[in-house]
Amino acid sequence: VLARYSARELLHHPLRTILTFVGVAVATAMLLDMLMLGSGIRQSFAELLTARGYELRVAPAGTLPFDTEALIQDFSDVKTALLAAEGVEGVAPLLAANLLAVGRAPGAGTRSFFLGIDPAEQGVLRVVEGGLERAGQVLLAAETAERLDVQVGDSIGVALPGTLAGQEPMFAFQVAGIAEFVYAAREEMTSAVHLEDLQRLTSHEDQVSFAMVRLAPGAAAADVADRLSGELSRVDVVTVGGLVEQAEQRLSYFRQLALILGVVSLFVAVLLVGTVMAVSINDRYGVIAAMRAIGISRRSILTALTGESLALCAAAGAAGLAIGLVTAGYLESILSDFPGLPRAVRFFVLSPTDLALGYGAILLSGAVAAFVPAWRAMQLHIVSTLHTDEP
Repeated sequence: VLARYSARELLHHPLRTILTFVGVAVATAMLLDMLMLGSGIRQSFAELLTARGYELRVAPAGTLPFDTEALIQDFSDVKTALLAAEGVEGVAPLLAANLLAVGRAPGAGTRSFFLGIDPAEQGVLRVVEGGLERAGQVLLAAETAERLDVQVGDSIGVALPGTLAGQEPMFAFQVAGIAEFVYAAREEMTSAVHLEDLQRLTSHEDQVSFAMVRLAPGAAAADVADRLSGELSRVDVVTVGGLVEQAEQRLSYFRQLALILGVVSLFVAVLLVGTVMAVSINDRYGVIAAMRAIGISRRSILTALTGESLALCAAAGAAGLAIGLVTAGYLESILSDFPGLPRAVRFFVLSPTDLALGYGAILLSGAVAAFVPAWRAMQLHIVSTLHTDEP
């Protein structure tokens, strides 16, 4: 009976109910998006860094991978020490350089981000077509091949920046395949050649930008990193977790924004539902007093009024979750243009935990917002209320 009465009360004030529904739905959408943003960057970076199975990164002392143009000198000695360490199974060196690449069209060159890799031990690309088999070959990203107007089997010219296309020194590379580059930034023209080829072209013999370390099964990344850091003074050894934390620090404003807007959305939901329920309950003081006069317990009335708010928040919250998923996709398309971030990084990552937490928080806020005015109504004196209010 009380449930039917609560439903009838919501339908009796359609405009108030609709406005409350819309407000709670919007608050839920914002809360879900902020939860996704707050955890999405960390999860996305962690998945990206562990995608190829290399748990450690070795960079020049005082730097991070790709953070500066500093190089690890005498890398052959560093590699020997790494492979001799307990728990290390493989080392993937990497040299990076911005070079000029020239395709079929005479004089039409483009700046390309070249990576020098060891094809037998690498964790920065996935080969889509062909493969890097020998010196003098190059793998191109699909966007790079399209920009240069070349296909597998064609040749391209490569030179240091500042070299005029068609003039010496221009080194010829055969396009050996197409690859997807895991850490490539959006809109970045990326290519890969043998490490020795890039070292020779850039005059960086026995030097690399950084290295990725693959550990044996069961080896603790933190322990191995600490041990290697003590043995190798010229480099920094960091775990994937450490890289994720440092990336989070640089993008901390996104998490701060998510926290602030998430709290604001919850506050708005509580304020909105609390105000509407307070007005609704105040209008029904006489009815509530009459219910108590005929023997309906305070607990039953309190449960009915709180359930009325919960039902409204449950429906509005479900709609808000759907709206939040749509808006997250739109916001992702905007933030994806953030400069310097790998294209694989996502800002909004949906997880069951975020869904449950967002929906649960809205339901809890609705229950709390309704409980306070309902509890106050239970404290009214029945006789005086019946004299002053008509049920």
